[in-house]
Amino acid sequence: MSGDRNPLHVDPKFAARGGFDRPILHGLCTYGVTGRALLHALCGSDPARFHAMSGRFSHPVFPGESLVISIWLADNGDEALFQTATENGTVVIDHGRLRFRPAAAIQPTQTQAAA
Repeated sequence: MSGDRNPLHVDPKFAARGGFDRPILHGLCTYGVTGRALLHALCGSDPARFHAMSGRFSHPVFPGESLVISIWLADNGDEALFQTATENGTVVIDHGRLRFRPAAAIQPTQTQAAA
């Protein structure tokens, strides 16, 4: 898929030589899962609103681990900071930043205004 044929991701013996007890997940997979969560949470699942994403890998992820993405909106409305961690709190992507196009302001209808 990504062309990364590093045996660190598939061969337990090779992963052990790298200091891991089992193969680690591709970083691109961790990045993609994070990007998909940001796309749905901040861009209404619209790829046209997703402009740029950056972050720093800080720890490996093992296949099967769940990820938790924490998001903080910037004051300018078109940027968010994020951090991806495993369920035990180990940060795996740090210093994350997403640039996106915010949704157009929704004009309240009479029903909404009366509420």
